[in-house]
Amino acid sequence: RLETRSATVKQARRQARKMAPTPSNGAKYAAEFIGTAVLMFTVGCNVLSGNAVWGSTSCACALMVGVYALGGISGANFNPAVSLALGVSKAMGGPGSEFKEVGIYTIVQIIGALVAAFAYSFLFWDDFNL
Repeated sequence: RLETRSATVKQARRQARKMAPTPSNGAKYAAEFIGTAVLMFTVGCNVLSGNAVWGSTSCACALMVGVYALGGISGANFNPAVSLALGVSKAMGGPGSEFKEVGIYTIVQIIGALVAAFAYSFLFWDDFNL
């Protein structure tokens, strides 16, 4: 009976792999761009508004939503340091990402962060003192 159950579980896993398509590279890069932009926009708005009470909570919520929504597509790195750590991990023989993918993720994440920076700087233009 136990053998039948494990065979059924294995068969269900094989079926699930067939049904779940692998995300395209464009979808992965778009997910990293969107997730990084949303997270950086949240951080920037909290810093410029001076909201110390809810700042960490809103950043944590933005990160959690990004991970749940986009983690299955791109892995939800949202940070070049995380991408680099995954590349180093793969180079050392562990799980991780290839360095080609790490480079593309890093570029996309930096572009997403710059777009977010422009967005929150335009939003807080009158209050933005340099």
